Amino acid sequence: MEQVMDSGVKQKKRKLFRSRDDKMMFAMLAPAVIAVFVISIVPLVYTFYLSFHNYILTKPQEISFFGFGNFIRVFSDSAILESIRNTLIFTVCSVSISLVVGVALASLINNVTRGKTFFRIVIFTPMMFSAVVVGVIWRFLFNNEMGILNYLVQCLGFSRINWLGDAKMAMVSAIIADVWQWSSYTFILALAAMEAMDPEPIEAATVDGASAVQIFFRIKFHALLPVLEVAAMFRFIWAFRSFDLIYALTNGGPGTATETMALEVWRQAFTRYDVGVSSAISVLMFLILTVLSIAILKNSMKSD
Repeated sequence: MEQVMDSGVKQKKRKLFRSRDDKMMFAMLAPAVIAVFVISIVPLVYTFYLSFHNYILTKPQEISFFGFGNFIRVFSDSAILESIRNTLIFTVCSVSISLVVGVALASLINNVTRGKTFFRIVIFTPMMFSAVVVGVIWRFLFNNEMGILNYLVQCLGFSRINWLGDAKMAMVSAIIADVWQWSSYTFILALAAMEAMDPEPIEAATVDGASAVQIFFRIKFHALLPVLEVAAMFRFIWAFRSFDLIYALTNGGPGTATETMALEVWRQAFTRYDVGVSSAISVLMFLILTVLSIAILKNSMKSD
């Protein structure tokens, strides 16, 4: 009887301690949850609200419900449609090339026996810079008169390239700058995945006479797929909403050749003072990124 009572008391004490631990856990999480709610959720909901209203920043007292009018204006404005096209071109090219370059660098460095740490630091360094700094650096490198790239081009016997003044080359220049900065992200993830691979299948394939290319595509690549899917998702999000790099490098020019949706959001709100249209573009960006992220995550779960 006493043993039954003792066990009952112990169970009550355990429940009491658990409830106290739960309360402590929620109390410690509360500040972070409140901060995320205030900083992220509230502005997001307010942006959705503004996207359905006609709101001119210089006339805040005249705000009125506009329904889907702002979204109709988004899809009927040629400048905004061009910014959507530019965003998709920039994002797809930048993400694809940075993934390929990152994996290629990881494959090379993974086979290095000496100085691997040095190469890691060197390749990882561009990601440490802010996008504005990267934009300014590459603006000097792409300078038509004094840029080192045109100097090298002339040394090779070619005429100078108008990197930032030509519409097509300006987009290429923006992609080059973004790839230079963010290939290191894919590199770090891919290198970590390669170093964690089981060496036995690779050794067996080597003994069987498989080439390095065959080993990579038939063994390593399948092991890298989950990592590459995560890298692709984050890189797509970052590239899709890229603002500071392009603003510092081309400011959307020449003309609107590198105008992206993020730049268009800023221009609509703070140069044309049309917060309703700016919010509608932001909502469109949010929906595109949400759908893409869900698709990548579902595909990743299926492959697992």
